[in-house]
Amino acid sequence: MRLLATYLLAQPIQASLPAFPGAEGDGAASLGGRAGKVLIVDRLDDPCPTKACTTEDLADPSKLVPGTLRWALMQPYPRTVVFRVSGIIELLPDKNVWNKKTKQTDVQRLANIRIKSPYLTVAGQTAPAGGITIKNNGITLLTHDVVMRYLRFRTGRQLPVFDAQQTPETFMIENNASAVMIDHCSFSWTPAEGLSVYTGELWDGSKGTATDITISWNLLGEGLVRHADGRGHPSSAFMAGYDGDPKYAAERLSLHHNLFVHTQKRNGDLLTKQGQFINNLVYNWQWFPTVLAGAVQADVIGNTWKAGPITLADYDQQRGGLHLVPAARMQKQKDPQGWWDGVPGEPSLYLQDNRYLPMGEASQEPINVLCYYPTRTAACSKQLPMSWWRLKTLSPNGIPITTQTALDAESLVLDQVGANQRINSLGQWVKNRDPVDQRYVDDYRSSTYLNKAFPFAESEVGGFPAPIEGEPYPDADKDGMSDRWEQQQGLNPADASDAAKEAPKAGGYTWLEVFMNGMDLD
Repeated sequence: MRLLATYLLAQPIQASLPAFPGAEGDGAASLGGRAGKVLIVDRLDDPCPTKACTTEDLADPSKLVPGTLRWALMQPYPRTVVFRVSGIIELLPDKNVWNKKTKQTDVQRLANIRIKSPYLTVAGQTAPAGGITIKNNGITLLTHDVVMRYLRFRTGRQLPVFDAQQTPETFMIENNASAVMIDHCSFSWTPAEGLSVYTGELWDGSKGTATDITISWNLLGEGLVRHADGRGHPSSAFMAGYDGDPKYAAERLSLHHNLFVHTQKRNGDLLTKQGQFINNLVYNWQWFPTVLAGAVQADVIGNTWKAGPITLADYDQQRGGLHLVPAARMQKQKDPQGWWDGVPGEPSLYLQDNRYLPMGEASQEPINVLCYYPTRTAACSKQLPMSWWRLKTLSPNGIPITTQTALDAESLVLDQVGANQRINSLGQWVKNRDPVDQRYVDDYRSSTYLNKAFPFAESEVGGFPAPIEGEPYPDADKDGMSDRWEQQQGLNPADASDAAKEAPKAGGYTWLEVFMNGMDLD
């Protein structure tokens, strides 16, 4: 605690400075690990720190193995994580057993990385060619001022699969999270949602909420169905929800310029207080594309819902892409799997320039994007009370989102979404999209999908690509910056202290931020 206080007193805090150039939305002013320590990940393994390898051991920063991703994420001080390796980081899996008496899954060891220390930047773009893919398990954020960029999360099928099992979670943003930026990451082959915000009265006994979060330029989709026959927890991309008292529902969430592909449902669902859904693409869902629940205040601008082959086979396209439902507790619904438990009350909506691109015979008819269900059993309605509409957008809280028309946003998102680039030794952005992400983009463009159903395991859709062993840029002083680039800037490649210094003409960013964000100071 004393270290954090010293850090904050020593650093000139610029609340208006974006987390990185181009950061926008409610979480865009996140400090991340600015001017903190530089931690280097130079290992792809995730070894047990002790022979017992308990949940407690895996959560103790002092016991973890230096150079591993788990060690870097769990340290209790401001930090920026850079990478000297590329490839697949295979996290330790959870250990689960089936309890016949309770008919539930008991977790004997929780290996999910639960981050509780604030002021963290994870710069996946600093990895060599091929980038970083995280497999087997996931990450949970329970703190503030976190920036994560250019990482691939591909959990993969974990066996055995028990009834009602939704683990491992791939990326959860939970209680006490705020000022969070998740940008240019890729999420696929996940057992539950690829990315979710879930707050309230949770399984660990905690109570709280999450605020000021941006999910931008990410590629999410092709989750894994729970059972081989398609039963169980749906293949999902993103949902924001809560448990318990509605006062814990998250607010000020920005989802913009994301691509959601090949899911059964949950493509930006907001069961929260307030959110923005702007310039996103949703493609080839099976059941419910995107849901707004209860008294959510939402701006929905410039989005595209595009039907795909599985949409055509299993979905009534006349229902559109955006579904509005009342909170479950207002309808006295007790089955959380059958309805959506949003905040009780009436919604407040601003919709502009959204479009639905149908497939098959439906393509001959105009389709209204919005579909409203007055009750669980009622037919879809296209008419909403006038009092639910707003004539103005929500008041900006973070950095305003640069918004394009739905048509213009489509090409921008397809070109730039996901972990699509990296930084080279000259501090320049170079292309780095892998074959899996490229397939998703190609599927959207060509209105195709390779299977008739979503996968139970990643092996059904080609599996993990062969890793590329890229060469890291030289970094003699281990400050996260390329020696060659430092020399070009007049810095000393043997002096690690210059990484945390504010760069001239950089508007408040440090030299390390200038390098890893590919900034041009000329």
